Amino acid sequence: MNSKGAATSATPTEVGDAGTTKASKTVATIVLAALAVFYLVNALLLPNAETDDGVGPKMFPLVVGIVLLCTTLLGIVSMLRGKADVRPVTGSELLHVLWCIVLFALFTASIFLIGFAEAAAIFSVLTTMTVFGVRLSLRKAVWVLFLGLIIGMILFLIFDVWLNVLLPVGWLEYLVFGGLGL
Repeated sequence: MNSKGAATSATPTEVGDAGTTKASKTVATIVLAALAVFYLVNALLLPNAETDDGVGPKMFPLVVGIVLLCTTLLGIVSMLRGKADVRPVTGSELLHVLWCIVLFALFTASIFLIGFAEAAAIFSVLTTMTVFGVRLSLRKAVWVLFLGLIIGMILFLIFDVWLNVLLPVGWLEYLVFGGLGL
């Protein structure tokens, strides 16, 4: 109660969860740092099959690993300086994270069943509708599916055709790139 008789509410971090929040920040930072180092080490272990341009299949994972490690280090610095604003995770946010993990697992499994571009297109529609909460009419859903196919085909062209990083081939990739003899 304050001086006017109104009840004041305190956030959980003000009352007694400061230690829990700090512990969760520390655990999350350690997990992210370990994942970044693991990814970077595995990127460095990829074979070095450079082309005449000096770009090979090792370059993209290496750049992603370096960016992941740098952003993790920036997060650690921000946390140590006390600039990171942390609040407890709500149940709906946790469900969103779990749903993202399920969608990603389905995407990973489906690329081997139906092909990379097709799985990317379906993944883009499902992610747009469920994760981002966008209500799609049939016309918009077809448009997002089409854009997902185009982006999936561009990624397939870059990785499988140009960089020789084999991706699972579906019927569309076979029709477009298999017939060209690329």
